Amino acid sequence: PAVMAIVPAHLMRSVGGGYDNESIALTAMCLTFFLWIRSVRNDHSWHWGVLTGLAYTYMVAAWGGYIFVLNMIAVHAGILMLLGRYSSSLHRAYTLFYVIGTYGAMSVPVVGWAPLKSLEQLGAFGIF
Repeated sequence: PAVMAIVPAHLMRSVGGGYDNESIALTAMCLTFFLWIRSVRNDHSWHWGVLTGLAYTYMVAAWGGYIFVLNMIAVHAGILMLLGRYSSSLHRAYTLFYVIGTYGAMSVPVVGWAPLKSLEQLGAFGIF
């Protein structure tokens, strides 16, 4: 948090730098990433995937760049699998995130069925 307070790119997209929806979106994006990392911390923290999915839904409702967040989490899960760090906890956390997040994203009227139709988002489905 302290670093983000002085990064110029974040400052111009924060409440101090503008009044658009990006200030909400950056908070939602950081929250989603934090909760994802928390959900894969150890074998007993997979239940944080539920909150990750809910934070992702909030992110989708706040900003059109939600595909970046989805793909970054999918890439992280894929790299963990390639590095031999696959576990049932990773599978549960990603499944909870993906199912809750995709359902929540499809509930946003502007997004609709795009998570299941868009080629940009099919990579995350492939990891699922």
